[in-house]
Amino acid sequence: MARIVGTYKILPEDPSIEPATIKERVEKALPEDMKVTASGERPIAFGLKALVVDINFAEQDGLQDELEAILEKIEGVSEIEALQLFRL
Repeated sequence: MARIVGTYKILPEDPSIEPATIKERVEKALPEDMKVTASGERPIAFGLKALVVDINFAEQDGLQDELEAILEKIEGVSEIEALQLFRL
């Protein structure tokens, strides 16, 4: 089965929440078959920094929607945006 890598921009609810904290929460929330393969920070404005993560997951119907639902429910996350998806 093919794998997908999705790049997501995750915005915290508050500038005091560090991207590293959000990354830890993302890694804990993901099921075993989904992995964070890369991450970084992107400055937004007024001290707010977004977390940008690459998440590797199986190519399967509905799995991207499930991943996005998981990300949106993480404590401290304001919003998420899919930046790109590509097949491995």
